[in-house]
Amino acid sequence: MIRGNGIFGSVRATTDTRTVVTRARQLIKTASLASIVEGCAIGVALWCMLYAFGLLPGATADTPGLFVFGVIGAAANWWRLRSILIVLLVAGATVILVVGETSISNVVASRWVRADRFPDSGVPAVVVLSVGLNPDTTISSEALDHLIVGIELTRARKTSILVTTTVGQRFPTGYVTSEMDQSRIIKLLAPGTYWIHLSRGRSTRDEAAISAQSLLPLGITDIAVVTSPMHTRRACSTFEAVGFVVTCVAARVRTPGGRDPAPWPRDRLTVFGDWVYEAVATEEYRYRGWLGNGSRRGRPELP
Repeated sequence: MIRGNGIFGSVRATTDTRTVVTRARQLIKTASLASIVEGCAIGVALWCMLYAFGLLPGATADTPGLFVFGVIGAAANWWRLRSILIVLLVAGATVILVVGETSISNVVASRWVRADRFPDSGVPAVVVLSVGLNPDTTISSEALDHLIVGIELTRARKTSILVTTTVGQRFPTGYVTSEMDQSRIIKLLAPGTYWIHLSRGRSTRDEAAISAQSLLPLGITDIAVVTSPMHTRRACSTFEAVGFVVTCVAARVRTPGGRDPAPWPRDRLTVFGDWVYEAVATEEYRYRGWLGNGSRRGRPELP
């Protein structure tokens, strides 16, 4: 007679082993899913931080950019780079807290914005820089602010020629250029104004070069350049580099930010983000030799 339960014990042990393996796999899957979700959430949070500062270039500021940041965050966390993601998240949150709760943006704006004293004799032409567009063929609020200042100068007889740069963008509804809405607004607010609309440019450097091609042959060297406050330093220096004597005009803006940011986070974050972008872009332009040495006669206007 054979005693013992060797066969049954072996079967029981095998079953127990399989149960442990199955549970382990379930735990690994759960942990992996949690890691992916956590990484995706951190990536989305980082996107939101950069979006708050307005530092997302091109398509990354749209829906595809949000998706890409989520995927990158999930992948980074999956590859055990969680510590790097956490450091970036903490750093971003710290910067937002400091900028949003202090007046550092006001200090930055007061030292960065260039606003020249307008000459008593005026200037022959004012160049209004374009910004963004909407699908319904209207220019953005910021672009409208620029154009209103340019029209004000022409109506006050401080200049005789209104010049606008042109931007274009393709939307699902079709291709739109700023010339469409600019024409409507000028006809409404300043009919009869001598208006020159320039061909499309892709950058501030392009706008300056196109302006030089159109105005310098006419003997127009003294101009006023109207643009957003934080863009004044780089824009006006770029126009000086192509041969103009520039009076820099910071437009009054109705969107968050501007020359004197309000004491709440949205304005402060916008101005700080604009400053970071402009500081980097200015260094790039300087490296490429696209900045002038300053040719504005007269003293700058006091803030």
